[in-house]
Amino acid sequence: MNDLHRKEVVTCEEMKALETAADKAGLSYYQMMENAGFEAFSTILKHHPQTENALVFCGKGNNGGDGFVVARKLYEAGIQTQVVLVEGEPQADDAKANYQLIQANVQILTADVAIDMQESDLIVDAIYGTGFHGQLRSPADEMITSINHSKAYVAALDIPSGLSGDMEPDEEPGACVKADLTITFHARKPVHCSKTAAKFLGKVVTADIGIGEIINERR
Repeated sequence: MNDLHRKEVVTCEEMKALETAADKAGLSYYQMMENAGFEAFSTILKHHPQTENALVFCGKGNNGGDGFVVARKLYEAGIQTQVVLVEGEPQADDAKANYQLIQANVQILTADVAIDMQESDLIVDAIYGTGFHGQLRSPADEMITSINHSKAYVAALDIPSGLSGDMEPDEEPGACVKADLTITFHARKPVHCSKTAAKFLGKVVTADIGIGEIINERR
């Protein structure tokens, strides 16, 4: 592992290795998801404190799991919160666990129903994270188009959906979420340093989710 956990920018593959190392050192994947969601929630309210109505768009992987944690924290803060399952119910185990925690209190919507974004002043993009490659497909592409046409403040978790985490500095991005704020976890990824992606990232904030600390403790 050497000093990988000290790097300010890591590739998506390096991030996976760091998460594996942290898990082996005693920081579970579930706790990392909880930490990521809490830090994202805190950062979002710091930058958009006037939030009253939130829509959280969640994919079926771990990025969606982070979104479920954010949705739970928003609800607990007294903010009217709805979750949109963009590609159906979650498939990843930790995401499933966090999905169960919100079902009793947060309204769950699916992509096949008409979603009114007019009342929402905050949209959280938790559709795709560092695992995304290739082109957007339906229904995510339609959801992202709707997000980009909304007037809400848009916060993306880790990476605006549709962008590749390992995007080259001069690579032209395809269709993707246009965020006002991007909260990335532990370290920036190459996409966060891309000049061509900058207009889609908005302000980029790196959130500490405990990986560096646990790896340092076990060295």
